[in-house]
Amino acid sequence: MARLRLTVMSACCGVALLPSAVMAQQAEADPKSDIIVTTGRSNTGTKTDTDIMQLPQSVSVITTEEFTDRASVNFQDVFRYSAGVSTETQGVDTRGDFFAARGFATVQYLDGVNRMPSFVYGGRLDIFTLERAEVLRGPSSVLYGAGGAGGLFNGVSKRPQETFGGEADVIVGTDSMKQFNLDVTGPITDGISARFVGVARDAELQQPGQRNDRLLAMPAVTFKPGPDTEITLIGLYQKDRLGSQTYLPISKTIGADNDSEKISSDTFLGEPGFNHTDTDYKAGTVLLTQRFGPNVTFSSSTRYFDTDVDYAEVYGLASYYDAERTQVARAWYKRLEHDKGIGTDNRLLVKVNTGPIEHQLLVGIDYTRFKQSSDEGWAYDLPPFDIYDPVYGQEIDASLFYFTRTTNTQLGVYFQDQMRAWDRVSLVLGGRHDRATSKLNGEKLPTNSAWTFRAGLVADLTDTISPYVSYSESFLPVFGRNVEGVNFVPRTGRQYEAGVKWQPFRGALLTASVFDITEKNGVTSDPDNIQNQIQTGKVGSKGIELEGTLRMPGDVQVSAAYTYLDAKVLEDTTGREGFQVANLPKHAASIWASKNFALTQDIGARIGGGVRYTGEKVDSFENFTTPSYTLVDAMFEVTYGKWSLGLNASNIFDVQTYTLCNYDPSATEGYCYLGKDRTVMATLRRSF
Repeated sequence: MARLRLTVMSACCGVALLPSAVMAQQAEADPKSDIIVTTGRSNTGTKTDTDIMQLPQSVSVITTEEFTDRASVNFQDVFRYSAGVSTETQGVDTRGDFFAARGFATVQYLDGVNRMPSFVYGGRLDIFTLERAEVLRGPSSVLYGAGGAGGLFNGVSKRPQETFGGEADVIVGTDSMKQFNLDVTGPITDGISARFVGVARDAELQQPGQRNDRLLAMPAVTFKPGPDTEITLIGLYQKDRLGSQTYLPISKTIGADNDSEKISSDTFLGEPGFNHTDTDYKAGTVLLTQRFGPNVTFSSSTRYFDTDVDYAEVYGLASYYDAERTQVARAWYKRLEHDKGIGTDNRLLVKVNTGPIEHQLLVGIDYTRFKQSSDEGWAYDLPPFDIYDPVYGQEIDASLFYFTRTTNTQLGVYFQDQMRAWDRVSLVLGGRHDRATSKLNGEKLPTNSAWTFRAGLVADLTDTISPYVSYSESFLPVFGRNVEGVNFVPRTGRQYEAGVKWQPFRGALLTASVFDITEKNGVTSDPDNIQNQIQTGKVGSKGIELEGTLRMPGDVQVSAAYTYLDAKVLEDTTGREGFQVANLPKHAASIWASKNFALTQDIGARIGGGVRYTGEKVDSFENFTTPSYTLVDAMFEVTYGKWSLGLNASNIFDVQTYTLCNYDPSATEGYCYLGKDRTVMATLRRSF
C-alpha cells in the first residue's frame, strides 16, 4: 500500500508538471454560458469575462463529460479529482452533500446564487441538471457574500440552446439502479428557445432495502427580445424518497481485534420501516442580462425555493448493554422540516480606460432571505440490538417535542475594480459590506455586519507564464443555535495565496499554488452527538496544490492533482490546540487518463481510468486514525452514430472505506462513516 501511495503521488506530480490542456478538455461545454471554457476564459473568480491567466486565484471547472465518465452519482462525487477538495466527509450520508476545500467546509451555489443558505436536510442537487461544476478556492465573500474560508462549489444549470439537441439515457447498475434521463432543447420560435431535463430513478442505497428513488422535472425557456437582452426562466420540481444511512462501530469494523468480531459493511443498525429521507423540493430561477452598448452590462440572478422534508432514523450509539459488546444501544431521531428562501444577485459592469489602464468596474447588491420551520423529537432508550444477529421491527413512538422557527437575512453591497495595464499586468481590488439578521422562535438574535476585502496581482512574465499573489477575506453568518441553546457566531477568515499559471500553448494550463488561511468560529460535527454541530475557536490551514491536464498525440488526455494540507486547531475551548483538524487528509492525489479511438469506420470507442489516493485522517481529539485508502475508477464507451453504450465504474475493486471515524475515550468506542462501495452503471444513450 505504501508503494502504491508513492506511485500515485509521483505520477500526479509528474503529470502536473507537464504542459496541460485543461481548457481543451472542456471544449464541449456550452460556449454561451458563464464560463467560456473553449477560449480559456472565466467569470467565476471576478464575475467578469476574464482570461484565466489573468485571474489571481485558483479556479477549476469539471465538465459533465468528466463527472459522467467517473461514475458520479451525487454532487459531492463530482469533485473527487479536484485539488484541495475533500469529498464525502460524512460518507454516503443521505442528509446532504458534505465536502471541504483547503480544510474548511464550503458553501454550495447554483448559477451564482447560494443554494442552501443554511443546513437543509435532503433536496440534494442532481448532477444531470448541470452543464458543469466549478471550484473557486479560497475566501470569496467579496463577490459571493456567504462563503467560507476554503471556497465555494458552484453548479451551472443546463440552459436552452438555439439549435435542436439532447439525449435520452437508460441506466442500470449496482444498488438495484434503474434510471431514465431525458434532456431535450431547441428553438420554439424566433427569439425563444426551451429545454426540458427529466430524471426518474428507482434504486437502493448502499444498505440493501433502503430506497434511493427520485423523480425530477426541470423545464426552462430563454427569451431574446432583442440583441442586447436575454432572459432565462428555469423551473425545478424534485421528489426524493430515500432511506437513511447508518454508522458502524469502530470496534466492529476497522478497529476489530480479529475477523470474527468484524461485521459486514452492509450491516444496518437502523429500522427499515422507520429510517427515511423524504423530500419535495421546488425552485424557480430567473437569469437576466441587459447590455447598454459595448461597455455597460447589467446582470441579475434570482432564485426562490420551497422544500418539505420528512426525515427519521434509528442509529447506533457508542455503548453496549453487555460486556461482550454484542448488544448495542440505539437511539431514534425524527424531523419534519419546511424551508423556503429567496436569493438574488444584481450587478452592473462598466468598462472604461484611463491611459494605459483598462478598467472593469463592477458594483453589485445581493440579498438572501431564508425561513426554516422544524419539528423534532429524539430518544436514547431503545432496547438492546444484537449487532451480529439483527432483528428488526422495533415499534417507535416518535413524538415531536422540540420546535424551532427561524428567519435569516443577509444583505450585501460589493464593488470591484479589475485593472489591466500594458496588457501585461492585472490588478484586482474589491470590497464588500454585509449585514445579517436572524430570528429564532420570534426572538431577534444579534445582528452581524462586516467589511471584507480582496486584492490580487498577476503578471505575465512571458507569454506563457503568469505568477500571481492575492489576499482575500471571508464572512459567513452561522444562523441558529446548537443543541445547548448557544447562539452561533459568524465564521470569519483571511487567506494569503501565491501561485503560478503556465500556458505553453493554446488550450494548455497548469496551476500550482500555496496558501495560508486562518478562520475563526468554524463549524464541525460534534463527536459526542451526531445530531449537533459545534464551533471551534480558530483554525489555521496551510497547503500546496498542483492541478493540470495533458492532451497528448493519439487523442489521449491525462489529468492529475496533488494536495498537501496542514490544517490545525489554533485556539479552542476544549483543549485541542495544536491538534490536526478532524477528517482531513494531509496528502491526497489523483490521476485520470482517457483515450478516444476508432474500432471501425462507423464505430468509435473511448476508454478511461483513474486512481484516487486519500491519506489517513484523525478524529477530533486525535484518539483514532482512519487509515488511508486508494480507489480505482474506470469507464468504457462505444458509439455508433447517435447511439452509445457505456460502462462506468467507481471503486471497481470494492475497497471497503470509512471516510471518518470518531472515538469516544469514555466509552472506549466510536463510530465510522461508510464510504461509497463499488458503483457500476451501464448506460444506453441516444443523442438527438
